[in-house]
Parts: sequence; C-alpha cells; structure tokens
Amino acid sequence: MPELPFSRRGAGGFALVLVILLTVYLPTVQTIPNGSDHYYMIDVGEAQIVLNTWGTLHMTGYPLYVIGGSALVSLLRALGIAPAAAPALVSLLWGLIALALLYALAVHLTGRIIPAAAVTVLYGLTRTVWIHHVIAEVYTFELLILALLLMLALWRGPVRGRIRWLALVGGIGVGHHRAVAMSAPALLYAVWPELRAAPRRFRLLVESLLLGLGGLFLPYVYLPLRAHAGAGWVYGEPGTWRGFWEQFLGVEAGRFIGPPDSLAGLLANVDTINTVLITDLTLPGIAAGLVGLLWALRDDRLRRAAITLLLLGAASYGFHVLFYTDVLSALILPVTLALAFGWLFLIVRLEEAAVRLGQGRPARLLWGAAALLLAALLLRQNHSFITGLVRDDSGLQTIAQAAYTPPDATLMLAWGPRYFAVAFAREVDPSLGSDRLRDFTLVDHRAAFWHIVQNGMLVTPPYTFYNQPIPWWQERLGERVVLRAAAPYLVQIDTRPQRPADPPESFGVLAERVQCLPGLVALAVTWFTPDVPAEDLSVFVHALDADGALIAQGDQAAPVYGLRPLTGWEAGEAVRDVYPIAVDPAAVARLRYGLYRRTADGFDHRYEAELPVNCRLAGEIEMPG
Repeated sequence: MPELPFSRRGAGGFALVLVILLTVYLPTVQTIPNGSDHYYMIDVGEAQIVLNTWGTLHMTGYPLYVIGGSALVSLLRALGIAPAAAPALVSLLWGLIALALLYALAVHLTGRIIPAAAVTVLYGLTRTVWIHHVIAEVYTFELLILALLLMLALWRGPVRGRIRWLALVGGIGVGHHRAVAMSAPALLYAVWPELRAAPRRFRLLVESLLLGLGGLFLPYVYLPLRAHAGAGWVYGEPGTWRGFWEQFLGVEAGRFIGPPDSLAGLLANVDTINTVLITDLTLPGIAAGLVGLLWALRDDRLRRAAITLLLLGAASYGFHVLFYTDVLSALILPVTLALAFGWLFLIVRLEEAAVRLGQGRPARLLWGAAALLLAALLLRQNHSFITGLVRDDSGLQTIAQAAYTPPDATLMLAWGPRYFAVAFAREVDPSLGSDRLRDFTLVDHRAAFWHIVQNGMLVTPPYTFYNQPIPWWQERLGERVVLRAAAPYLVQIDTRPQRPADPPESFGVLAERVQCLPGLVALAVTWFTPDVPAEDLSVFVHALDADGALIAQGDQAAPVYGLRPLTGWEAGEAVRDVYPIAVDPAAVARLRYGLYRRTADGFDHRYEAELPVNCRLAGEIEMPG
C-alpha cells in the first residue's frame, strides 16, 4: 500500500478542509426517520433499520457496508447518539476518509496543497457528494473504495504488491456495488506497464484473480449467517441457495439494466443524466473539468492520471446512458470525481502558464475568485434542497397516523420510505410512537391480501390508492373491493359491504361519534342508504368554537377520503367514515357536518347535523369500536 508522508503543511491543509466541510455537513445530518421519497432518499429508511439491527439490505445486500456500518452504529449508540442519526454519521465518516484520500492523491500528483484543498472542498459541496455524507446510504463507502483504488493505481513510484492490492480492493468494491466494475478499464490502463513488465505474469494474474474473487464473495457469507441466526430484518431469503443468488446477482435491478428501447428513450436518458451532472457541477464546472483533463494530457507528470480519470468518467457515463435507465449515484460519482480532478489540473496548468509570463499572482487570484464563486453557488443551490430532504417529517407523520390502526388489524404500507419509518419505530426506536405500534401487523404491497381480508381487518392510508388503485387490489384479491374508513387517515379494504341487521327506511346516519385525540378531533359517522344514491355529494365537517365561529374543517370531496362516491354505494349498504380535523380539541365546542353539492348559486345542503364536543384528553388515544 502507498505510504502517505504528509508534511505538517499538507496535514494543515486537510484540517482546514475538514473544518469547512464539517461546518456545512453537520447541520444537515439526518436525525429523524426518513420520510422523503426523492431518488436520493428512497432506501435511506431501510438502511436506518438495518444498521441498527445487524440486518440485511435489499439486493445486492451490500454486506461489507452493513457489517462495518452496524458495528459503528452500535458504538455510536453506546456513546449516546440517537438511532436515527447514527447511520448518517457512519456515512459521514466513510465520506470524510474518502475525501482525505482524494486530497492526499491530489497533493501527491501536483505538489500543490492550496489548490488540492480548494478542489476537495468544492467537490464536497457538490449535491451528490454532500447529500450522501449526511444520510444513511451506501455511496460514501463506494467513494472510499474508488479513492483507495485510484491511490493504488496512480501513486508514483513503486508500491509493493500494487496489482494484488488493486485486485483485492477491486473485488471488495464490486462486491459492495457492481458499478465499481466501471473503474476496471481505467485501473488496467494505469498499471498496464507494470503488469507487462512483471515476472511470472501468469502466476500474478492467477493470484490477483483469486484475491479479487475473495474480496467479492467472502463478505456475502454475512447474508446467510444473519438469515439463519434469525435476524429481525432480513431482506428476501438469503438463507436459501436460490435466495442467496438472487441477492448476489441483484435480479430486482434487472428492470433498470439494458439499453433504451428507442432513440427517444436514449435521448431522454442522456438528458436525465446530463441534468444531474449539471446540477452537481454546473455547466461551466463541467467544461472546466473537461478542459483541465484534456490540457493535462500535454503534461508528462499528469498524463497517466488524466487518461485514467478520463477512462473512469467515460466508462461510468457511457454505461449509465446506454445501459441503465434510472439515475444511479454509484455511476454519477465517478464522473463528477474525474471532472473535479480536471479542476485541479486546470488550476495547476493555468498557474504554471501564468508564472512563465510573470503573472503568477493574478492567476492565483483569478482561480481563487472562481473557486469562491462556485462554492457560493453550490452552497446556495444545495443547502436548502438537502435540508428539505433530511428534515422531511413525512416519516414522523406516518408513524403518528399508524398509531391509529385498530388493534389486531393489518396495516399495509407500500415498500418504501413510509413503510420503513413505521418499521423503524416498531423495530428500533419505540420512543417515536406509542405502545399501539405493537398492536397491529405491518405488511408491504407484496403480502397475501386475500388471506388477510378473510381472517381479519386490512387497512391502508388513503394515499396508497394513487399507486395501488382499486383495480390493483381487485386483481390481488380476486374479488370486488369495498372501502370504508377504519380510523383517522386509514381505509379498510374488504370484499363485502356492511349491511345493518335492522335497516331504516330512508337515507341517514346510523351512528355518530366524536373522538378527541392529541391535536385532532375526529368525527366517526356510519351512513346508510336504502337505495343506490342518484347523485354524488361532497362532505362538509366544520369545527365551531363556543361562539359558533368556524375554526377548522375537514371537508372531503366524497366519503371515505374521496374514495367512495355515493353513486357507487349498494342499496342497503352501511358506509363507515371518519373525518379528522387538525385542531386543538379544547377549542372545539361543536361539530357541524353534512352532505352537499355545489351549485351555480353556492352550496345545496342535502343533509346537515350538529354534535356537541366535550374533549377531555387523558393522554391516551381511544379508537372507535
């Protein structure tokens, strides 16, 4: 491995980098269960759970990341760090080590401390790098592996066992994320002269192959071990041969891999990837990086590094555009890394040219001003964006709503951030919810719903029906679907309508009940219709204070959170509904509710009723029977 003989000045340069980046990063570290569904964040909640429970991640499992991250999270929690924040701090640690290695390589290649420090800070402020330093994700670990591979390949002078080390670290890298394989052409170019000149070349290649395979496969022993140990969070079935190979091969990612199916698809892919790169680096930044890499080809000292980085960026960009139809940060990072080194080479070449003309100081002032301008631009465009993602409280809201699930029911949340948030509160940090989070079964969209409906109550939030509409449920249940409200913000899915034993002769209300919950008043109503209603009506629910003034409302376009228009009801059906109103219960004296239709002259009320409200909160949530 290469030695890092840092001078005191060189170490001081990185200390300054560290202070600047920590000042930026620490206020944006995610400290709550993830709620954002942005593509950066889609798997963060799962990682928060896995690293706290020594579980296993989705395909391809990322076993080395999970092993190291779980150990560090256990240490951080022993030091008093909250379980939601600890996994993000692990990403921060991996990322800072990666940036330290990249800074060391930059100083080694150019001998320039200040430009190396400036470029390291700028690269750390780019969006894809910054966000992955402050959330629980796998990509700063990938960046660390890439930095180590580049150091091994580009370090000047002899490095004992360089090719064997590259094979081992490369195998570990591909085992962590298959995108690391895109670095192979660049690394092979960098060490080709040494490989050609090596004695006993065949033996070296065999040994390197074995080391690479060992680095690739050995960490995967973790998956079946945790499955057989009965870990609380295990993705798939890695304890079986079939399940293990599905994990290793990442078969679920197959839907993203492959060429676009048309020229329009290819152009759309190019546009998507270019948009991400421009957002990360800015268009002038991309141009400057390319100029720097190409100009470095004319410098004997930098040529090998420049070609290596051009190959790294080109292979990652080309594969992303031609064979991957989604945004993958694992392929974006090598491209931005190569261009960031282009900035460094551009600064060095500009300064050298300026010194020859006797204009060294103006050149330094010029690139310094450009660096400050770019830093200000990156801070401005990224800080609020990243803060919005890591502070998104949708996960906390979902946890609060899940607590309304009736006891012994089954709650379905589609696999993703909201599912992870509730699972995190159940499996990792019960302090985020109430004891009621243990009273129900949690499943995702792949569950056996017919069995659940036949043997109990199945509920889901209203927003579920945007991605899993009623036809989706009918296909999985094999029957018609009947919806009714089960609790605030929860819909029950059934196959049979409710019918009262002693039905009235006219349309009206069979039962009504007011619930006083923390920060919420909920009206539970059971409607009845003897005949199929002739028209669709909307619902108004108004909270009134002691003076009769309107202070809040919970209107709906149709009953059951807009999902059950009246003309879809059956004759003789009872439809249960719940209308939550976000208001201080102590301020509510009465609830006025009813059905109406909008007319040219205003509102035509078809049914209206009023109830007194007397909220006495005892600190517990009482759900309707």
